[in-house]
Amino acid sequence: MQQLIDVKSIVADTLKIAGLVGQSIEDSVRSLADRDIDLAGKVIDRDAEIDRLKLDIDRECIDALAGKLEGRDLRVVLGTYRMIVDLEHIGDYSVSVSRVTLAVANKPVSGTSLEIMKMAEIAGRMLKKCIDLYSGKTSGNLRTVYENDLGIDRLYGSVFYNSLGEIVHEPERSTNIIYLIMAARALERIGDHITEIAERVEYIETGQLKERSVPMHVPYGERDKGWE
Repeated sequence: MQQLIDVKSIVADTLKIAGLVGQSIEDSVRSLADRDIDLAGKVIDRDAEIDRLKLDIDRECIDALAGKLEGRDLRVVLGTYRMIVDLEHIGDYSVSVSRVTLAVANKPVSGTSLEIMKMAEIAGRMLKKCIDLYSGKTSGNLRTVYENDLGIDRLYGSVFYNSLGEIVHEPERSTNIIYLIMAARALERIGDHITEIAERVEYIETGQLKERSVPMHVPYGERDKGWE
């Protein structure tokens, strides 16, 4: 019975850290769009709680592995032990976006901000889909998570190249534009970490570790299609 309680506790704490991380993604980009330095500060402060929870789950997983785990319980602990590393990194990248907010708070909003918000929206949906399957709220596979990550990659490419054009035409705004590229890059990395989480969740469900299997090339003209 104690083993079952330990695994349930690990899952509960992982859902808690995932909720904090998801909120940080949303808040960091909202702070950037609104130039809200108070909200950016909340994201930065929240990261300490995320780090603390990650260490707590580390200890829980290690303690659980000292027992006699097998089957799905063993996969839950092993998968979670890897997942929380990615969740911590996502929290760190959300802090990076919030620090961009602090850097550009008094600067004019760039057109690329809309694409950055779209990246965050997609990332939030990806993370929710992973966590819903992890928690048992839903069933199925996570193929759309991998497909949506390609959408984030394309949006990052769009932000990058459009920003280079802005720098050429408005060199006086180059510092501000470079900061926005940094924010977009952080969100692109968030998408990558969510795909790692998806792989761990699929391992828990199936017992198999799989690499991403979706096509790597999707035409730019298809950029806004099929992202669920």
